[in-house]
Formats: sequence, C-alpha cells, structure tokens
Amino acid sequence: MTTKAATPAPVHAATMRTLCVRVLTPNTYRIQGGTVQEATALLHGYLQLLLCERDGGSQACTDAGLLLLHGPGEGRLGAWIHMRALARVCRVLLVERQVSRNISAADRAPQDPDLVVTQ
Repeated sequence: MTTKAATPAPVHAATMRTLCVRVLTPNTYRIQGGTVQEATALLHGYLQLLLCERDGGSQACTDAGLLLLHGPGEGRLGAWIHMRALARVCRVLLVERQVSRNISAADRAPQDPDLVVTQ
C-alpha cells in the first residue's frame, strides 16, 4: 500500500499576520512556555510556506533561512527571543509578498490576494 503525503491546507495571510501581532505585543514574555512552543512551531511552518513561494534574494529570506536552521537559545528567554525573531521576519516576508503581488498584478490572472499556499 502506498501512502500520499498530506497536502497542507491553504493558509491565509491574515492568519499569519494575527499570530505575528500577538507574538510581537509588548507583554508576550509572560505567556506560558507551551504557548511559546506552539507559536514557534506555527511560525516555522509559515516561514517555510512563504519561502517556498519566493526565489530568495532579500535580506528577509536570508534571515528566515538562518532562523529556520538555528533553533532558539538556552532557556525561556532564548525561546522567547527566537519566537519574536521568527514573527518579525514572517511579517517582513508577508509585506514583501504583498508588494510583489501588487507590482505584477497586471501580468497575472486574478487570484485570492490573501491565500498563501495551495500546494
């Protein structure tokens, strides 16, 4: 019996933006460790999806690649700093993605502007 890899469900950019805003609010250091791990895992996935759409070339792509290669530092503070760095890069990639879509909108067929991945 052969199994097929699960296809990721489409992720909307608004969902990514909401998580980034939540993570980057000033009092996030007080959130529970499990929540930091969950948010970090989601941000890892979001960055991978965003990088799949791009050819690289920007500083944000380089930063995202480095953050995905290297995990958080030691302890709770290291995990918190890593989570926030992932959110900042994710936010920049979303802005770059929107700008590139606006520039080339005339050349492409209409598509859902908020849909990130439909693999």
